[in-house]
Amino acid sequence: MKQIYLLFFSLALASVAAAEELTLDRALELARENSLQLKADQKQIEANEKAKLATGLWDSPELEFEAEGVGGDNNGFNDAEYTVGLKQRIPLGGKNDKERAAAQATIDVSTHASRQNVLELNEKVQRTFIELMSQQEIGKVRSEQEQLGRAFVEVAQRRLQAGSGSELEVVQARLELNKIRQAQSCCLGDIKAAQVKLASLLNVSTNVVSEVSMPYYELESVESLMLDRNFPLLRQYEAQEERIRAQARRAAASDVPDVTFGAGVRYEAESDINSFVFSASIPLTFNRRGRTQSAAALLEAEAVWTERAEAQRELNSELSSLKALYQGTEMQVDISKKELIPAAEKAYELSLKGYEIGRFSWMELIAAQQNLADIKIAYIEYLREAQLIRADLSKFIKEGI
Repeated sequence: MKQIYLLFFSLALASVAAAEELTLDRALELARENSLQLKADQKQIEANEKAKLATGLWDSPELEFEAEGVGGDNNGFNDAEYTVGLKQRIPLGGKNDKERAAAQATIDVSTHASRQNVLELNEKVQRTFIELMSQQEIGKVRSEQEQLGRAFVEVAQRRLQAGSGSELEVVQARLELNKIRQAQSCCLGDIKAAQVKLASLLNVSTNVVSEVSMPYYELESVESLMLDRNFPLLRQYEAQEERIRAQARRAAASDVPDVTFGAGVRYEAESDINSFVFSASIPLTFNRRGRTQSAAALLEAEAVWTERAEAQRELNSELSSLKALYQGTEMQVDISKKELIPAAEKAYELSLKGYEIGRFSWMELIAAQQNLADIKIAYIEYLREAQLIRADLSKFIKEGI
């Protein structure tokens, strides 16, 4: 069973080493390239752009034919009058321009919604990538721990053969080695689960994500991050407000009556005379529904403006909170790196030397080795928390927007 655990973990690490590294930047590219949601967003933008082309156009002219006096006094067609003409309705009050403005605002809404979806996808990919990276690094610590555990078994066996050790030490060493292998098996399951999750987000096979790489141990400063006014969610609210206001202007313009002009030719069969005919008509607007519709739309626009203000407040609050959490976690990382790990390494070295010369017990050596591994894993987990917070903050980076 011991050999099976060792072989399984060694094969896993070997397959990782042989695979091509997947960087975070490349993972983000793959996610954007393969995202069905982003493809749907692009189709929606294209559909809105096509719809705008048909917006604000004049109605097609009407062809009108009229015959009068046909069959009068049983005279057949001899006394009839025939009229052929065209009628064209001309919109007034800038209706067409206002319709085009509303259509453009609809395009802007879908564009900024797509940008917001990109940010959310980036955040998901980064968080999943970081989870996998942390499990990968913990796996390396477990592997080092397993090598030390095997070395302990060999030392205990040599001491037993030399007469300076006991059989209990050998049993304890093997017990600790089995515990390490058990932890390794759990670590492998965590790595596999993270790989499956990341591969699903990228819409690729798990082979592509078998080894990931990023500056995991480097933490960037976030002090200068501020909420940009071009943040996609805020711009989406602005576009929604502009669309509603454009619709309000269009509704108000509907109270302005359109004029219809007509022109044609009339033929009088009895006198065999052709003449031109002109006409114009304009409806009487006693009921001005557009004014009421416009007022209702303006109230809706004010509601959207209020929602935008609330969203901006929440984003600023989130940014401040994340920055504070990041700075606190950054301090934990710094303490682990500069103080705890060096001290634990020194304690382990002293315990090993003391054990070899008989000054420290076997249990003290095991405790020092386990303490070193725990501190290293805690360091990786602190880094993971910091990197996850950094992933949440990435949407506030202006150049990322």
